[in-house]
Amino acid sequence: MKTRITLSQLEFSCLIGVFDPERVTPQKLIVDVTLELNGQSAAIADRLEQTWNYDALADQIGFILEASHFYLLESAAHVIARWVLLPPIASQHRPIIEWASVRLTKPAALPGSAQAVVQVDAAASDQHYGSESKGWGTVDIVEETRRMGLYRLTLLPGTSLPEHHHLRMREAELVLDTGLEGTQDGGPRRALAIGERVTWKAGQKHSYHNTGKTSASLLCMDSPPFDPADEILTGDAS
Repeated sequence: MKTRITLSQLEFSCLIGVFDPERVTPQKLIVDVTLELNGQSAAIADRLEQTWNYDALADQIGFILEASHFYLLESAAHVIARWVLLPPIASQHRPIIEWASVRLTKPAALPGSAQAVVQVDAAASDQHYGSESKGWGTVDIVEETRRMGLYRLTLLPGTSLPEHHHLRMREAELVLDTGLEGTQDGGPRRALAIGERVTWKAGQKHSYHNTGKTSASLLCMDSPPFDPADEILTGDAS
């Protein structure tokens, strides 16, 4: 049994475009996303945990658009499609999204009532993702372009992503699960709520800790893409 979930007419204000004014002035972007999945288990259980939270999904799309500063609609639509098609982590009970359509409309791109629209349709079976194992968990490489990299960082229960900073990279992260705590510039740990966004400037020290009993993830946007030589570790993993 196939289920289609559609988020229609989402509006975000973000930097997107190739011309100089577009690089400094946010503009409106309209997003329509359709997801195809097997929703039978969620329907029978009648539990939100077994399907996709519309509000959380919209927040994740907004984070990607607002943190990335894309030049092209094509790049933005492609990266969003790659993100929603990434399989959930093992501790989650959501069904895999089998197919996705991402449609982006840029109302101010053309004069008058004309609109610029880019649509990407993609199947999960056609996607391949890189993954790296760490002492604290895993890094899933959602997508890397010339200007940005999108990653899912998943911390195992009771582990810490050690304190570090970056020499030139701008980093933003969105908290996806409960149980995470963070530190800034050597300060005390602070509990992080689902949906909370944090942004790190170059040289700003930070770390994360999973105090929960299940794995917990962050959605991480790096600009430019992650470079191991750019990361300076100042703490130990646990």
